[in-house]
Amino acid sequence: MSLRFSNEGPAFPEQLVDALLTGDVVFLCGAGISAPQLPLFGGLVDQCVDRLGLEKNASEAESFKNYRFEEVLGSLSRRTVDPGDVTRAVVNILRERSEDADLAHHHTILKLSRSLDNRPTVITTNFDTMLEKALWDVEGLERAQELSFAGQDLPSPGSTDFGGIIHLHGRIADEQIGLKQTPLVVTSADYGDAYMRSGWASRFLFDLCRCKTVVLIGYSAGDAPVRYFLNVLEADRQRFPDVLPVYALDPVKARELPDARWSTLAVEPIAYEFTTDAANGDQDHSALWRDLDQLAELVVRPRTTRHAWAQTILVKNFDTSDLAERDRILWLLQGRRDLWPVAIRSIEDVAWFDFLVERKVWSDQDGAWILAAWIARNLQSVDRFRVAIKWLEQFDKPFSDALARNAEQSKDLPDLWYRAWRLLAASRQRFRKDIDLHFYAMLKILRGSVVLNNDLHHAVGLITPVFKLTARELSEGSSPNRLADIFGFRWIIRGQGEASELVDALVEVPQSHVIIAIATAKLQEVVGVAVDLDAIDEHFDRNDYSVPSVEPHVQNEHHEGPVFLVQLLARLLPAATQVDRDTTRSLVTTWRNLPGFLGCRLWLHALRNKALFSGDEAIAGLVALPQNVFWHIRRELALVLRDRAADADAELVTQVEQRILTEGNSYYQHYTIEEGQVDWRGHARDSEVWLRLNMLNVAGMLSGGGSTELATIKRAREYLDRDVEERDFFGSYSYGVQSVIGDAQPIIDAGDGERLEVALQVIHSPDIRKQLGWSVYCRTDPSGAFHTLAQADLDASNAPLWGTLIGSLSFPQGDPDESHSKLVISIFEVIKPANESFLELIVDRLADLYFSTSRQSVLALTDWWPRLFSIAINHDTEPFDASRGLAEDAINSPVGRLTQALLTDIEWCRQAGEIIRPELLKSIVSVASTEGRQGVFARAVLIRDAAFVLSIDGQAVTELLDAALTGESVEAKALRSVLVNQANLASTTSRVFCKHILHGVTEIGGRDRSSRAAAAKIMAPALSIIRREQNADHWGISLEQTDLALKKGPPSLREGAVRLLVQWIHEIDGGPAEAWRTSISRLLARWSRDRELCEKELTHHFAELAIAAADAFPEALNQLLPYLTPLHGRGSLYVIELSEAPEKFPSETLILLWKLFGPGCTSSLYGVPKILERMIKAKPSIELDRRLQWLDQMALRYE
Repeated sequence: MSLRFSNEGPAFPEQLVDALLTGDVVFLCGAGISAPQLPLFGGLVDQCVDRLGLEKNASEAESFKNYRFEEVLGSLSRRTVDPGDVTRAVVNILRERSEDADLAHHHTILKLSRSLDNRPTVITTNFDTMLEKALWDVEGLERAQELSFAGQDLPSPGSTDFGGIIHLHGRIADEQIGLKQTPLVVTSADYGDAYMRSGWASRFLFDLCRCKTVVLIGYSAGDAPVRYFLNVLEADRQRFPDVLPVYALDPVKARELPDARWSTLAVEPIAYEFTTDAANGDQDHSALWRDLDQLAELVVRPRTTRHAWAQTILVKNFDTSDLAERDRILWLLQGRRDLWPVAIRSIEDVAWFDFLVERKVWSDQDGAWILAAWIARNLQSVDRFRVAIKWLEQFDKPFSDALARNAEQSKDLPDLWYRAWRLLAASRQRFRKDIDLHFYAMLKILRGSVVLNNDLHHAVGLITPVFKLTARELSEGSSPNRLADIFGFRWIIRGQGEASELVDALVEVPQSHVIIAIATAKLQEVVGVAVDLDAIDEHFDRNDYSVPSVEPHVQNEHHEGPVFLVQLLARLLPAATQVDRDTTRSLVTTWRNLPGFLGCRLWLHALRNKALFSGDEAIAGLVALPQNVFWHIRRELALVLRDRAADADAELVTQVEQRILTEGNSYYQHYTIEEGQVDWRGHARDSEVWLRLNMLNVAGMLSGGGSTELATIKRAREYLDRDVEERDFFGSYSYGVQSVIGDAQPIIDAGDGERLEVALQVIHSPDIRKQLGWSVYCRTDPSGAFHTLAQADLDASNAPLWGTLIGSLSFPQGDPDESHSKLVISIFEVIKPANESFLELIVDRLADLYFSTSRQSVLALTDWWPRLFSIAINHDTEPFDASRGLAEDAINSPVGRLTQALLTDIEWCRQAGEIIRPELLKSIVSVASTEGRQGVFARAVLIRDAAFVLSIDGQAVTELLDAALTGESVEAKALRSVLVNQANLASTTSRVFCKHILHGVTEIGGRDRSSRAAAAKIMAPALSIIRREQNADHWGISLEQTDLALKKGPPSLREGAVRLLVQWIHEIDGGPAEAWRTSISRLLARWSRDRELCEKELTHHFAELAIAAADAFPEALNQLLPYLTPLHGRGSLYVIELSEAPEKFPSETLILLWKLFGPGCTSSLYGVPKILERMIKAKPSIELDRRLQWLDQMALRYE
């Protein structure tokens, strides 16, 4: 991490800034800090030569050219009559030039280079006294005199009195301050004595580097002090690990090109860019001094400066902040608590928190507290509630506790919001990561000989659902009036795949009476939570809809929520009744009294049990049911009528029948019909009465009046003139996975003149089966559906019916027959007179139909293309939403379908050997240049199929697509994402759009399949070049460009690249080992060696790649080992377990295991012992290795 103030200025390492704040930094200053008032070393030599009236000889000129200026001065001193002339000339030049000099830079240095007790501590190889003059300005003459040191009379680094302005190479006299001249280190002989023969300067600097962090400023890498001192320091660093870092502030023309000479020295360069004067082209160091001034403000006033910086940056929107500001915020907040209140008060854009959390600025505990405090500043914000839902996943209990605490302490918080925050805090549920293993362990216990009461509680808890809140969007300007306006929720059972097996095991446990009591208590909890969540009222029960049948039934498949708990209760009922009938009856009564419908359904199921209730009790129970319950519950009530009516007193049965015959109309009147909506209530009433009367009829208890009413219903509703089927017991019936089958019978049975009216009624029915009836009719009898609509008005009321019919004909499976094709043509003919307002309502479906229909045999259909294209564009007013997946939206949009149709028609022309029709080429240009959201979709389709588009003879869209891909607009970024993530890999595309590919791969986001697709765009060319299959010109992307993209791109790009290599190593001819040696190894030899890019997320994939190299595993491991780090989180041994590496290469396998699971690893070592045993068997002597013994001792075992 680093601290930056500007894009062109230096990025100060965090370690350096921290040392500055603790007074542990000393600036070692060269001539550059006094420029331009005083000459640099080279300029000083030139002026000295002029003063002496000499010219440089050939040897001196060569030394001068190689920046060995001290050698030039040494040679000059030997050539002059008086060797002291050289020193005197240097002194005179500096004295003259330092008169009335600007001391701004020196003031900055004095602010920065101070010890913890605020004593200035500056080392300089300059002879001038400009630093003393600057100190005089600030602290007075006496202080400047006493803190100036020069020559060999220097304070010892590390001593208590170490400090001052220390002239390492001597100091000229300054009469104003009262300082005398000391011997100067000027010539090569002087340097030799100071740094080698006597060595006092070297010893001083070596000691300095052991107690202070040194920053070089005003030097270049070739300056004499640097060469004499730092070339030796690296060796010293090897012997003395306590030597502290040495930094050098280094000007560069471009940040990517730091001075290469620093790399040979024991110095870490801190690069900054020259600032160029626009008027004359001169370059200066203003970026450095401007940013050093800001850094000095921090050092002098750390508290107020840090607060001001943090507030200034954090009040911005995250997207408007620059990289330097983000780096600064990371440094300000990392590991420091004093700025937490500033962040909480200043941040409005939640993206800041996403950024800070991703960068792990805080521990999870601290982050939970900070985020909860930020949310607490507005506990009535739906946006902040939505954010809290997201963060609860990551920060878990500390966050939920903090939220609950803040809500509790908030004054005047409305009850609605107080309840919402309490529920959010309560929704936190910690599940074991190894939940599958936990289920299996519980199954093993339940099937064992000893089952404790605690085990039963635990097992029932595993099948009890917990709730999870989901975010809701609220219309701008709206205020929430109910919980559902703030959040949604869903029930979750972790390990749902194993829940059924766990229910089976619980049913087999002998303590059925104990388990049914535990499960009843859990059901009460679930219902109570649903009440708190406003998921239950007089006419609605969310739990009811999640349980199609209380007893086991195929319709319960794929349902979440309390379905497993309810089925367990239903299955336990017979056994529990046998063990303790009275207690079981008491529990069943609690079911009846639970809020909502689900408990009552369980109670109704229990009424069917003859050992538990008599027939009279069962039917009397139905008689006493409230009206809303009697008419809402279908399956369980109907089955009680079927199974118990024959056992009950006839008078009770008559009372139930009278309810069925008389109450239906009044019950359904509480539903209101919206204006324009078809009145469906009579249909619904008749369906429910029909089912109940049929059940009495099956029981042999239907009266004459009941039979008459049943016959009346069958005559009025022909679709009910049949026997009861299994699907009639359910509000919706699933055939397979969540597939609700619509009921088309009312439409089929309607007369030709009534069918349209019936169709309009059923599509507005609240019964989803009826709603889907028209869809079923269109699929089973599309011609009949067409004839129903053919004579109808082409208006908005009939548009839904047309849309459904057209949708049923789009994308036919298999080759369409002649009747299908004729029907499609007929549809386009019938709707031809329609106006745009009608076509606008169904343009999506029409585009689908046009695209999926063969147009080659009926070219007249192509006349529809411009009409549909115009409507799709003109009536789409929605803005482009870059947060959605562009490629998927594009291909499913109307213009996207029409664009695909164009490309299909062009391909047909080429396949048929015909000339591509001009109108097709013209249409491609039209879609490529279209404005608005549909235009973005069209260009996305063209880019997705770029290889094909670029191959079209006569196409004129390349420049249009190139322009659309260029720049930083939202569209350009989204289109580049399609190019790198969705477009097929092709050399033509790569060559034409190479710059956009190189740009796009650095912008990719998540770690998924798209990251591999993007990585392939640069890795495939590189592999092809390395294998000498093609060259860079063929792809438009060179090896160097691939290297740079991988280095500059996000971590997900590098992860995608490594995952590709894991895939390719198995696909390259010759087998994995040959693939490694001839291709993968050579490609990875170019992988960045930058330590910052040694990312822990890549470790698993690099390890997998090494193992995948098969017989080349040892060499692969040797090459990849520097990139591996100890595993964190959930590790995996699967690849090693499946390989032969433990037997073939036990020593190398141990090296890999030690790197992954050795000290520093936080992953579970479960499974490691079995691998170690395989290694020992292959190489017994390896058992003595201490690394193997450590791994064996630390490994987790379940045996």
